[in-house]
Amino acid sequence: MTAALPRAIAALWGIEESGRRGPKRTLSVVGIGEAAVRIADAEGLSAVSMSSVARELGTTAMALYRYVDSRKELEAVMVDVAMARPPESTAGASWRQQLFDWAWDEARTMAGHPWVLEVRPGSPPVSPNLVAWTDAGMQIVLRSGLGEQDAATSLLLVDGYVRSQLMLGLQFSDVDATRHWGDQLRQVVNADELPGLAQVLASGALDDGDPPGEFPGADFEFGLAVLLDGIEALASR
Repeated sequence: MTAALPRAIAALWGIEESGRRGPKRTLSVVGIGEAAVRIADAEGLSAVSMSSVARELGTTAMALYRYVDSRKELEAVMVDVAMARPPESTAGASWRQQLFDWAWDEARTMAGHPWVLEVRPGSPPVSPNLVAWTDAGMQIVLRSGLGEQDAATSLLLVDGYVRSQLMLGLQFSDVDATRHWGDQLRQVVNADELPGLAQVLASGALDDGDPPGEFPGADFEFGLAVLLDGIEALASR
């Protein structure tokens, strides 16, 4: 049996409920999502509720349930609205450059709405904007010559890298503490017990990263290039 799309997700695709009755609708799923995004951007995901969104829209929480069945469904709509459509790929660029740009664009979009990483949908997305991101990335990776399975896995790796780097940035968002990390480590690390870390500390490598709070930056670009090296090597076999 084919699983039905959640009601709000179907509405994002422009699929109307058959046989719908009741008063004329004055809101829209996209409008509800936009209101929820405004709240999350300003106050965080925890500030979003049916009541807070209703206040933002000047209506009642019960009115929202005519469009969105649950908080989980609302979050799926929010993420889709926040991510919007992916930018067009640069015409004539290599597949590697296009995939690099795709990852960079995803990183910048998520960095503008970091609460997106807190959403736990429970299953891969089926909403239109997120599917468009997946399709855009998949077209690029397939141009490398990889088979469908390897292309899909490679795109998941790139997406996972973007998300993990952004999460690290959020975890280490204390600018002052992060800036002095190397100095703090030097107080407790010695070459006899921790030779690998001591060597890196002595080189100054842990003092030369991106300034705290800057994302994406040079460190992100380096890691992404390493990942793309691997995909390119796989495609050339």
